[in-house]
Amino acid sequence: MNFELILLELLFALIGLSASYYLNGYLYAAFKSNKMYDPIVSRSSHNEKATRSGGMALFFTFCICYGLGKAIYSMSVDLYALIAFIFIALTGMADDFFSIKYREKFFLQVFAAIVLLQSGIYIDSFHGVFGIYEIPIWASYIVSVFVFIVIVNAFNLIDGIDGLSALLSIKFFLLTGGIITIASKEMYLVIPSVVGAIAGFLFFNFNPSKKVFLGDTGALLLGSVIAFFIFYILDSENYIITDDFISRPLMVILLIIYPLADTLRASLIRMYKGKSPFLADRVHLHHRLIDKGYSHWGASTLILGLSITVVMVGVFASSLLMSLTICSLIVFIYLTIVYFIFFN
Repeated sequence: MNFELILLELLFALIGLSASYYLNGYLYAAFKSNKMYDPIVSRSSHNEKATRSGGMALFFTFCICYGLGKAIYSMSVDLYALIAFIFIALTGMADDFFSIKYREKFFLQVFAAIVLLQSGIYIDSFHGVFGIYEIPIWASYIVSVFVFIVIVNAFNLIDGIDGLSALLSIKFFLLTGGIITIASKEMYLVIPSVVGAIAGFLFFNFNPSKKVFLGDTGALLLGSVIAFFIFYILDSENYIITDDFISRPLMVILLIIYPLADTLRASLIRMYKGKSPFLADRVHLHHRLIDKGYSHWGASTLILGLSITVVMVGVFASSLLMSLTICSLIVFIYLTIVYFIFFN
């Protein structure tokens, strides 16, 4: 990476930050003047007035950064991927404004996933998991759509306290940036733009006097972009720098371990109680931390720090040339210890 590209990355991170900060402030004022506040219900973790305008600000910031990147440095994102991101953002906006039913939202997400797969980037191999490597195209589509739905909804479901979804997204993009951008120069300006945009949102998300939430618009949009990068990592045609010392599926799980583990745990608890796994409630791990007296900032940064240590444990175990099964077992044991220390 040359000095010019480093400066461009810093510039686009600053553009994303500035545009997001301005748009979040502008949209907050617009929502506030129209009394468009997020309703406070029994499962809410906040008691101050807040708007769901953060996701819209992120979406418009992404559009601004992409337009500038296209003009200045030929930033390249596949047309089908752009259409999918726009569609999923519109789905989130519809839910934020009109509260569409989950079944309708599910089918809209499936449609967005199918559109995204037309970009040619999808999961075409299990990379040795269960002894399976390359899979047929029809299986690739089914697996990819399923993974897309899981990731998008997992990031939506963890968006229950201030900063959590945003901080975990920043962690994902920063760690993924080192894996992907080395091999894919057209991605150079995407990640700094996204990270800057999320950072601009956090100024308002943690501001009690101008509280802004991502809403479904932001959570679904971030989840869909993260799913796209995961498809890129798991697409066997793409070179990934970590291939020499860690399995791609293990790396992906480590990168999004908290959303996956928390969503799985919450869904199992709901089904055990005879409830819908998609029911909105307060059984998530971050709610347990809030109920134990942690602040939103404290709970979010603790989960962020713990999720980083999980990545470190997994990478360290894999670097010792341990098998995928042994590495997975070590990570599971570490997660169990973490759960009983901090969340039990």
